[in-house]
Amino acid sequence: MRAFVHRTRQWTTGHRFLSRAAIGAALLAIVPFVPTTNAFATSTTTDPHPGITAPPSATPAAGPEANALAAAGGGSRPVSGKNLQAGPELTKDSAGVWQANRTNVTLRNTVTDADGDAANLSFQVYTTDASGNPKTQVQLANPDTGKPAAYGVVVSDFVASGGTANVTIRYGDLKPNTTYAFCTSAYDGALYETQWSSWAKFHTRGRAVDITLPEPNKNAPVVNQDDFQEPQKIPQSTMTSVPPAQPPTGLSPEADWDCGETNPKTGIQPCSRTVPGVSKSARQSLDKRASSGLPRLVDWCENYSSHIKRYEACIAGFTYEYKGVVVKDGKPTEEILNASWVVGQEIKLFGNSGTFTQQLILVPVEVDPKFVSVTLDVQFDCLTDCSNGPQAWDGALEWTGADPISRNAIGKINHTWTPADSDDLLDLSTAITAYSPVANPSATRWQSAGAQIRCDTIASTTPGCAFYKYIPTWVMNFAKTPPAVAHAWLIQSKLPNHPGSKAAKRPMFFLPAKDKNAPGRDPEDNRNVICPNGWAATYGNPDATTVPEILTGDKASCDEFAYASSYNSGGMPSGIGGMNEVNTGNDCAQTYATRVKHGEWHLYNDIREAAPTWKEVCGRSAMSGWINSTSMGGPSAWASQASTGCWTRTRTGWTSRSSHTATHPKRP
Repeated sequence: MRAFVHRTRQWTTGHRFLSRAAIGAALLAIVPFVPTTNAFATSTTTDPHPGITAPPSATPAAGPEANALAAAGGGSRPVSGKNLQAGPELTKDSAGVWQANRTNVTLRNTVTDADGDAANLSFQVYTTDASGNPKTQVQLANPDTGKPAAYGVVVSDFVASGGTANVTIRYGDLKPNTTYAFCTSAYDGALYETQWSSWAKFHTRGRAVDITLPEPNKNAPVVNQDDFQEPQKIPQSTMTSVPPAQPPTGLSPEADWDCGETNPKTGIQPCSRTVPGVSKSARQSLDKRASSGLPRLVDWCENYSSHIKRYEACIAGFTYEYKGVVVKDGKPTEEILNASWVVGQEIKLFGNSGTFTQQLILVPVEVDPKFVSVTLDVQFDCLTDCSNGPQAWDGALEWTGADPISRNAIGKINHTWTPADSDDLLDLSTAITAYSPVANPSATRWQSAGAQIRCDTIASTTPGCAFYKYIPTWVMNFAKTPPAVAHAWLIQSKLPNHPGSKAAKRPMFFLPAKDKNAPGRDPEDNRNVICPNGWAATYGNPDATTVPEILTGDKASCDEFAYASSYNSGGMPSGIGGMNEVNTGNDCAQTYATRVKHGEWHLYNDIREAAPTWKEVCGRSAMSGWINSTSMGGPSAWASQASTGCWTRTRTGWTSRSSHTATHPKRP
């Protein structure tokens, strides 16, 4: 099944609304650091914090120094190197500032000891002032425990003399898009070096994703999916010959006429066909009937020709013609008798029933009085694995030339799916045979491939039918779960595969339960690739906000997009139809949703790692479990919208109030 995802909400930033274009710009803006100075202050910089002026032994975070007597004969002091580095990616800008692609930065430097002893390094970090000089010490936390580190510095493990010592700053100690300075001091287990090393500067990257969102509204109205389903144009019906057919006399063989035998008494050969389009006079006749209250099976058909929605179809915009070619001595004369009807065919399916209805409207345009009368015989056929009920016509199917356009005819019939499997594709075909007292019968048949019907029992044991080629829109409720909708929009809009995007013509294909899909793949297996059990609690961003005020005991959850129950999921193996296979969820673009204050939420990319490249094919986000699960509309909402013979797409674009996603059917 496939569908589109559509949202109709503007994001806000600060107190202003952003247009979609502005959102895109704000969403991906990375503010580069522009150094204000090319030099660092020396260790003589005036600062009230003792760590910047006092010797390392005054802040013995690595351990106590030996007493003075032991120090005098205790060997050489270790020394910090001059290879201070920060990363990842361990690259500098033109001003010599290390550019870190995350906030949990790894700092490192070499250390030597003349005696060959192993040594470690203490790392202290400072903010910088407008001139780029060290300003205020950052009180770092112990990377292992998260508790405040002694003296606000972190200490590396011991390394061999000449080796490189390193520490990774705990997430939360450093801010995004900020310039810091750091230095080191060496310790060999007994002695500290006499002064701190030179300074090096590094800059943490800014956020690649920052979408401002409103508070989730648990009481937001349910989105009516039908409000977002738009008619989709399909090709005109194709005409097929009804045997036995005779070659036309006096009519072009290329004009697709089905002709019968010439009446030996009148010398008239009957021919019939369907003609795409409706003449001006025919359209006026149809409009006249419609304005007089023409009953409709599908209420939007009046303004459309051949279009379908998920459960409704209009197969119209064509004319049925019946001609009588007068033949004399085996040759056509110039006399031709004409009769024609505007045809309107309407079909209504149901997602919870294997029985569906079609209605045929015949509006006469002309009947040549020389025909005396013309009678039509209509045959509704449901082909393959379905049965036809009795026809019911409003009025007789006979017209005379006395008053040819005074009466239209409306016929209805029910068809019922007779399952041969859990899902079947059905075709409807209609044949009309016309005849008159002066002309023999001529029949023509038409069929619309664009209105092929799929009936199945995939979403439930109750049969349901939908138009196979329609791409419905699955609607997410932005007012209720803004972070989940924002995550879907981000991935759909920014990744090159655009999962579910109608604009990019990339439908999302529904994967039903294991026992109802061809490869026998459990959607939970897809989920376990992207969102292994316990990932959010163990590895997800710890700042992801839950909503215990809405759901008691709410916990952080892993939200993936595209959905696990789709062939678009990054967890779906390519060998069985997967479209975006990845090894793990680590290969996806990483985000999380957090409340910065009541009434204001943000969707951020995870600043603990490199920014998204926007070449990923999936998204993974840490967020409230209630928000994640509720965004699907309930346990069966997505399945009921996407699985009954429809494909799934997601639609981009934001309007004023709600948001949507869309779908289309996958038949493996």
